[in-house]
Amino acid sequence: LVGHGHRAAAVSRPTARPPAQRALAPARPDLAQQLAAFQAALPSSRGEAHLPQRGIPLALAQQLGVGYAAPDTWPHTARDWCGGRVVFPHTTPEGRLVNLYGRAVGTEEQVPKGKRHDHLPGAKGYFNATALQASTGPLWVCEGAFDALALLAAGVPRVMAIYGVQGWRWDWVRDIRKLVFALDADTAGQQQWQALARQAALRGKRVAVLPVAAYGGYKDVNEAWAAGVLAIGDGPGPGLEVPEDWREVWEERVAIMVADGTLPCVETARLAWEGLQHPAAAGGMPYDAV
Repeated sequence: LVGHGHRAAAVSRPTARPPAQRALAPARPDLAQQLAAFQAALPSSRGEAHLPQRGIPLALAQQLGVGYAAPDTWPHTARDWCGGRVVFPHTTPEGRLVNLYGRAVGTEEQVPKGKRHDHLPGAKGYFNATALQASTGPLWVCEGAFDALALLAAGVPRVMAIYGVQGWRWDWVRDIRKLVFALDADTAGQQQWQALARQAALRGKRVAVLPVAAYGGYKDVNEAWAAGVLAIGDGPGPGLEVPEDWREVWEERVAIMVADGTLPCVETARLAWEGLQHPAAAGGMPYDAV
């Protein structure tokens, strides 16, 4: 996505409406009770006051099931934080609640690194995992829950957060054909998307990546959004129509080019296809940049 830049421009777009959450039985009954209490506590709390600093409307946060755990109410008492935690649900693609994640309220200077993030013990899911059930459009994948909220606020319709790349699950994206990775812009994040993108392409998926330039010098999607510099443009363009008998070799070329990382992540898929049609002219390899 090479974009038109500032948050002011993106705000004019209607906020994306994520798929409705399904009311399936939670993995543990106490999780649903705890989340409901945290959701009720969000309005007029420190958690609500924190949302504008992130560029996130309260209504959007509530629509996605976000809550607030005041000090001394977080279930993982050893990880309690004096400013409380903004609480996000972990769910499965079907919408079943399986865990809770709490992000300590405060700036990086105010919150020690070891206190910022906490997931309750037990199974893990994704934030807004029901986006996996949507039938159309590319699926945007980011690391943090606030990154997902930022993309939704910017008008991206289909987004989920995987709570760190270690949480990636190929079985959950088996039926997804188009992926857009919007991982952190640091070295580790870039290495991680290259590895995921290569594996995705080898699995026959169309892959795109939000380029580093789209972050405007900030380390992740939410920081760039809050600063008003996130540049996502209009998202990936229409896919190439590659004949079936060429698809396997084309996907292999795409995967190699993505993993190589020596070329800008722009028009990779198109360049790979042109290289197959005109080998002498194949000077680069293809891949989509959002």
